[in-house]
Amino acid sequence: MSDHPLYQLDPYVPGSNSVSSTARIRKRDRFREFWGLSKSKTKEVKLKTSNQSLYSRPASLLSTRPPSVVSQASSWLSGNRQFTRTTDNQSASPTSDNQSTPSTTVQEKVLSASLYTSRILEDIFDEDVPRPTMKTELPQPQQRIKMTQQLVYCNALLLRDTLSPSKVVTGKDVGRAGPLVLQEPVFDKAELDWLETTKKDLMEVDRLGWLATRVVEQFVTDANKDFTKIAEIVALGPVLEKEHYRKLLSTFIKEFDDDRILDVNMIQGLVQLAQDTSPGYLESDDLVKILGILRVHLQGTHQQSTEHSYHLTLAVSRILDVMADHKVQDLDHVLEHEPLSGVLSGLKDSSDPYLMYQACYAFQALQYVPDDESALQAVWRHSIGVVDGLVKVTAVFRLDLASVLEGLRNLQDVLGGVISVTGSVYEGICSLMESGRGVLDSLKDGLGSGQKQLWYPAVKAAYAFAQAGQLKDLKVLIFEAPCRRDPLFQWGICQLLSEIVVDPAWVVSARQQSVTLLGHLCQHGQDWGQDESVKAWMLTIITNLCASSDQTVSGTARSVMQDVTVHQNALINHPYLLRARLPLPSASPLLSKVQNIQYVEYDLHKFRSQRLDEAKLPVYISPMAKANLQAHDDELFPLKEKVQEFLTSERQVMLVLGGSGAGKSTFNKHLESELLRTYTCGSPIPLFINLPTIDRPEKDLIGEHLRTNNFSEEHIQEMKQYRQFVIICDGYDESQLTVNLHTANHFNQPGQWNVKMVISCRTQFLGQDYRSRFMPEGSSHYTRQATDLFQQAVIAPFSKRQIEDYVEKYVPLEPRNWTTKDYMDRLITIPNLMDLVKNPFLLSLSLEALPGVTEGKQDLSAIKITRVQLYDTFVSHWLAINSLRLQHNTLMREDRDMLDQLLEAGFISMGVDYATRLALAIFEHQEGNPVVQYIHVKDKNSWKAEFFGPDPEARMLRESSPLTRTGSQFRFLHRSLLEYFLSCAVFDPNIYGNNDDFSTRFDPASSNSALLEANGTLFKRNLITEPSVIQFLCERVKQHPDFEKQLLAVINQSKTDPSAVTAAANAITILIRAGVLFNGADLRGIRIAGADLSEGQFDCAQFQGADLRGVNFARSWLRQVDFGDARMDGVRFWELPYLNERVGVNAVAFSPDGKLFAVALRDGSLIIYDTTAWTRAYQHKEKSVVWSIAFSPNNQHLALGSMNGICRLWDTVSGETLLVMEGHTDWVRSVAFSPCGKQIASASDDRTIRLWSSETGECLFVLNGHERSVLSVVYSADGRRLVSGSLDLTIRVWDPETGTPEADWVTPLVGASRMALSADGRQFALITGFRDSEIRLVDAITGEQGLILKNDTEWLQGVAFSPISELIVSSSKDKTVRLWDSSSGQLISMFSGHRHRINTCTFSPDGLQIASGDRSGIIRLWEVNTNRSNSMTQKRAAKVRTVAFSPDGQFVISYYNNNTIQRWDSSTGASGPIPSSFTIDVYSVALSPNGCWFASACGDGSIHLLNVQTDVERVLFGSSSCQVVDMSFSRCGRWLVSHDSLRVTRLWDLDSIDDQGKVVGEMADQYSGGGSVVFSPVGDQFAVRLGLSFLSRLRLFDPRVTDHRQPLKEMCLPGMLLSMDYSPDGQRLVLGTGASSILLWDLQSYRPHFKLEGHTGAVLSVAYSPCGKWILSGSQDKSVRLWSGEVDSWSCVAIVSGFSEAITSVAWNPAVSMEFVTGSDDGSVRVWRISGAETGDVSIRMRWSSYIGQLYVVGLTFKGAVGLSPLSERLLIQRDAINEGVEGDDLEPREEIE
Repeated sequence: MSDHPLYQLDPYVPGSNSVSSTARIRKRDRFREFWGLSKSKTKEVKLKTSNQSLYSRPASLLSTRPPSVVSQASSWLSGNRQFTRTTDNQSASPTSDNQSTPSTTVQEKVLSASLYTSRILEDIFDEDVPRPTMKTELPQPQQRIKMTQQLVYCNALLLRDTLSPSKVVTGKDVGRAGPLVLQEPVFDKAELDWLETTKKDLMEVDRLGWLATRVVEQFVTDANKDFTKIAEIVALGPVLEKEHYRKLLSTFIKEFDDDRILDVNMIQGLVQLAQDTSPGYLESDDLVKILGILRVHLQGTHQQSTEHSYHLTLAVSRILDVMADHKVQDLDHVLEHEPLSGVLSGLKDSSDPYLMYQACYAFQALQYVPDDESALQAVWRHSIGVVDGLVKVTAVFRLDLASVLEGLRNLQDVLGGVISVTGSVYEGICSLMESGRGVLDSLKDGLGSGQKQLWYPAVKAAYAFAQAGQLKDLKVLIFEAPCRRDPLFQWGICQLLSEIVVDPAWVVSARQQSVTLLGHLCQHGQDWGQDESVKAWMLTIITNLCASSDQTVSGTARSVMQDVTVHQNALINHPYLLRARLPLPSASPLLSKVQNIQYVEYDLHKFRSQRLDEAKLPVYISPMAKANLQAHDDELFPLKEKVQEFLTSERQVMLVLGGSGAGKSTFNKHLESELLRTYTCGSPIPLFINLPTIDRPEKDLIGEHLRTNNFSEEHIQEMKQYRQFVIICDGYDESQLTVNLHTANHFNQPGQWNVKMVISCRTQFLGQDYRSRFMPEGSSHYTRQATDLFQQAVIAPFSKRQIEDYVEKYVPLEPRNWTTKDYMDRLITIPNLMDLVKNPFLLSLSLEALPGVTEGKQDLSAIKITRVQLYDTFVSHWLAINSLRLQHNTLMREDRDMLDQLLEAGFISMGVDYATRLALAIFEHQEGNPVVQYIHVKDKNSWKAEFFGPDPEARMLRESSPLTRTGSQFRFLHRSLLEYFLSCAVFDPNIYGNNDDFSTRFDPASSNSALLEANGTLFKRNLITEPSVIQFLCERVKQHPDFEKQLLAVINQSKTDPSAVTAAANAITILIRAGVLFNGADLRGIRIAGADLSEGQFDCAQFQGADLRGVNFARSWLRQVDFGDARMDGVRFWELPYLNERVGVNAVAFSPDGKLFAVALRDGSLIIYDTTAWTRAYQHKEKSVVWSIAFSPNNQHLALGSMNGICRLWDTVSGETLLVMEGHTDWVRSVAFSPCGKQIASASDDRTIRLWSSETGECLFVLNGHERSVLSVVYSADGRRLVSGSLDLTIRVWDPETGTPEADWVTPLVGASRMALSADGRQFALITGFRDSEIRLVDAITGEQGLILKNDTEWLQGVAFSPISELIVSSSKDKTVRLWDSSSGQLISMFSGHRHRINTCTFSPDGLQIASGDRSGIIRLWEVNTNRSNSMTQKRAAKVRTVAFSPDGQFVISYYNNNTIQRWDSSTGASGPIPSSFTIDVYSVALSPNGCWFASACGDGSIHLLNVQTDVERVLFGSSSCQVVDMSFSRCGRWLVSHDSLRVTRLWDLDSIDDQGKVVGEMADQYSGGGSVVFSPVGDQFAVRLGLSFLSRLRLFDPRVTDHRQPLKEMCLPGMLLSMDYSPDGQRLVLGTGASSILLWDLQSYRPHFKLEGHTGAVLSVAYSPCGKWILSGSQDKSVRLWSGEVDSWSCVAIVSGFSEAITSVAWNPAVSMEFVTGSDDGSVRVWRISGAETGDVSIRMRWSSYIGQLYVVGLTFKGAVGLSPLSERLLIQRDAINEGVEGDDLEPREEIE
């Protein structure tokens, strides 16, 4: 039963047998009297003749409506003749209550009235109407929006248009679509036309959305939120995007919550905003919060103000409706549900019937909120098996009437007696009244009974039908709902109809018919005629509508009232507005303010269009890239995909690297275009910024760029505050920047620009630690740089497929005679060209130049093209085309005369001269900034006028040069062209003779003066800082030997000319980069301060008296160099000396400020070094061995962990022990300070971790969990996590504040023992395994395993992360330190130098140094250089297995363990090509002594032969398919003997075409663990070496015999033979053994007759000289020995060192006396020359080396040299490089250093 305050039940039920008629009437009258109603009659009469008061109100309920409204309604009623005004004393009818049935005439009238009523009812809601829509005049594109209604209408149309047609169900499909189907959006023609026009203009669409957004922002910031502004903003609610809707909702909630005085408009606005939400915009918490605030206000106001209580209760009702629709189930029963129920029940004291109705409605709504179904869902669930209900009815849904009615009926049965209208209930009420207890009190008690009643879901269904525009279904529901007689249902329907009437958003017909329906229900509704209170409510509504200012509504209401007679006292007082929604305001103050703001998207649209027009690229090929400089070239990915991934990530900076011409700028421009094409209003704004065009990019980079593009300051500030940018910064290197732009501009800091930065830079520009220039700052002082916010990629060279794609797009650009195939054939055929054109810019130059270069050439393979030649040809071609263009153009006489003069002087040479002078001026006046801005009025008197002024010559040459212009800014087409022309200032390509064509002729005499003039470019400018210019000049050196001579002349000039210092430094740097060798060079007295001599070769060079200040000798070869009297201030070797403590090192650590360095030794000693000079600062000795050390964050304390289980805190200033921390029962393996310094963690072999107070030494926590020794412990950068690694092969994470393990962090059994944590706390580096160790990276947050770092490492001992980057260092028992890149897993560098197992390693705080300590007490310090590319890193080079001279001595062949071959010019060391079929999968090589054959053996057992004389190739196939590991030719070239990995030896007769090789000896030799073969020089014999570690055999065979199964002779030797060679006469064999000795074996006696000793390692290679007087031996001891003697007398006369690995092969030059070549495991191939043999003063000098890789210093002389730094002195002394003392700073005593 509904507990409605106006009574829910009609007490008269026809046919009831409960009481007598009189009793019933009496009770009913008492009941009506209680409610203030007139007494009832026993017979039904027409309302028109009634004389009873419908509603006698208490005094407290007298009308509060303005008198004008009541009087206006009363006067209208009194003036209506058909509306008879009666009094209480007048009779309603001439008949009494006991009169009989009416006469026939009356029945006929009733029947006629029924038919008339039926016809009227059919016309009411006879069709559905569109949902209530706010329609106004539609604006034209870009027209000013007049009113907010217009803005809402436009955005609503666009929103409705987004409905997918595929989801629309119409027509015959509606019936079978279920209870919930979609409606097709309906548009009239005007709307369709407007949509069609607007959707074509994306800017207009964006503008409309922007206006709505800005109106929200204006409202949020507006301090005076009055009714008009509230109504204006709420109207926008349904069309807002989620972000702005939620922002607005939060504002309303806050305003309402903060209001001390209840604002009814704010309440209604908040409710309306919640009701009009789109799916997914509202959250349960929002509604619960709103409801809680309403409840609090309701509790505080319901006893003070009935009006406020009514509005609050109405708001509660509607919010609860929304909650029910949104399935809110988390309303707290105790905190919210019960208190709200109490408040609603408390309204029982109110005498306001409207308030009581809203309280009942709210109470019913509350019953549905805790359930998991809404009111409508309850209806669906009880319909035809529909379970999936409706959450919210929106514009696209359609309710099914049949399902609604069926659901309500079924729900009625479920609710049973709760909703049934029975006489017993009425009787119960009457009995209560008779007992003295009021019925109102009884109903009020029932308000909180918690029972669900049927009328509530029925009213909800009615609202849903109305909201969907389904008025036909609404009408049926009104008349057929099971609860249609329930007064509460009827009251709700009346309220709904009145809300439709007063809402102007409804179509007029719907509003008018709602009034008509109200009148019909009042006068003719059979189910509605039994409750006079509902009639009174309807009459009140209609009466109020008669006084409406809306003529459409008031006219209809008056028409309805003509058929109704009502007593004035029958009108119920209704003090509240009938509206359901805030009315549309007549003004739009918020919109007016917003429209005064210029729309920034207009300017962005213009900017976007302009940039898209400018950025059109004729040819674009998407580049590939690798992760960093150290990554391998075969590990590539599409750069575009990586950038897109970056843009969606949390990272802030992406660095794009690449060489000059790699395509960085092209990619950047394409990226901007792609982002601009997909740009939508409000999305991140892409900006391509050419950094050189910005004066001070470190100050306000984005602001300055926007200003140059004509954005106003207002817009700039707006975008800075509200928008995100993707800035694409191009040319960091060109702008000569060294600052971090991200940090300097405070990007992504509060109140600053919100930015994603893509920035490009040339690889050549990078410095030592380049990442610090680009990496964002960390968020805390613990992490100075945020590695997790940084990403990089390196553009890879074009592949063959990309080159072909480029050519295919290039050919159709203009008419050409060549096809794609023509270009590709020439690119492939011309030697070295394909390697050049892997550079995109060089590819574009090549395609322009190829037709001219190849014209008339028959043999393309003879053409040699270099990079600089491509530029020469391109520039010549460019200027020639422009010359022809000008000649064919119609010119003014002045211009024609100037052109004639230029043609006469040589147009091309004049053009090159102009561009060269311009390049010089740019470097001189702008420090190389490539962009020149010329505004004639401002710059006509500056240097720029010479090039950009109005002078005809300058103008004509400017327009013909490879320049590009943007407004007033000029620049070369590419940065490399600027550098090319600067190189032309040093080497002028025009000085060739009288013709004007580019060629290869060079006139040294002509260039002499240009080079030697003191004002020349070589003299004036330091070119060392311009690596691209150096590269151009290096190629000039290789092209023109005379240019090399001129540079050498400049170097010599510096000996006597002080003004030539810069020129000499430039010259020698160019020559070194060009590969010119200075071995044995006389460089005495040269002045080359600041020169870069890195990787130079200076064997036996003389630098006496030279000025070497600031010279870079990194990775140079300095053997037996004399630096006597040289000035050496600032000389850099880029290596540091080591520290020698003579006792094994257990641990090393840098202080956080990097000023101190601590070493813990195995004898318990603790040494502290001052790192400024690397001198000892403190020394301390513990009683027990110290295993681990850690500095405190303040640098003042050192924590020690000892073998006795004790931890100590040591003061680094005073040297005192401050705290002793005892508790561990076994060795302490690791200690660590927390970042705050207040806590120390220690890990022990006792399986525990202890946390100590660093202030008191108290043990705070003992962490248990590991099952074996804990080897490492480390804090995260923020101190919130502690991580430990154990021998139980697990890592664990702990909370150091509580001492508890982190439950959610689970690690698998990763086999980890030691570990390190990255600086940003995101990654672990774990050492796994033992002998076969590797480093595994693990995500520190999720535990997910990542990359594995492995490089043939054994017994890894230590691992550490760099504090500033993604680098990792590791140390191992193999005596090497390895540097890794954690982002790619690549090995960057490998440092060799330790001679014993390395126990520990760490980084310096700045990440630029590595310290490693070994078991012998050596601590080495290594410079970290991360900017080297993969080809330059200190990784281990391929090991050389074999070296051999060609028979004519002209070249050297080297074979490597990576199965590759290389050919070298024996004089210069220049590498040359080898046929590709002979360089793949090679396992051994051999050259025939007669110079006829070259053989390479492959992995499949085949041997490839090349006849050098005829170029005929031949392949030998044996019976086995395993690798051939050694081969040897006979002197005559007929025979070839081979030995394979299955220990099978074969002899091949090359004179036989089909020879398959005869097996020599046994097929499988049990004694053979490895072997080699060698032919006697005589040719009648070859030897086969077979050996194991304990026994070797030598077998001698004759190739001329037919049976080779048995050798001529077999000899057994103890130990292992590793190498052998015949003497020139074939009478002896020299044998290298594994025992470090060399045996000379006499083949006549078959016995060894001499033994050579001196090597300290196995002898891997031996060789007799052609004269037989010399023997070379290469050993594992990294040295080569030269032995001299006769048959029975041999001695070592020279030792060659300087190798970092074993010497694997030595060979004599057969054509050049006393010259030999060496090959080593360090990857080097070196040619040496012996001198002084005749005099007995033997010396060996290196002619050239293929690979240096590291600094080599030995036998240096420094007598009289000054300025060498103490660190450099110490380094050289440690390397045994210094023979004599160095004048200057005194050296420390030797014992202090070692």
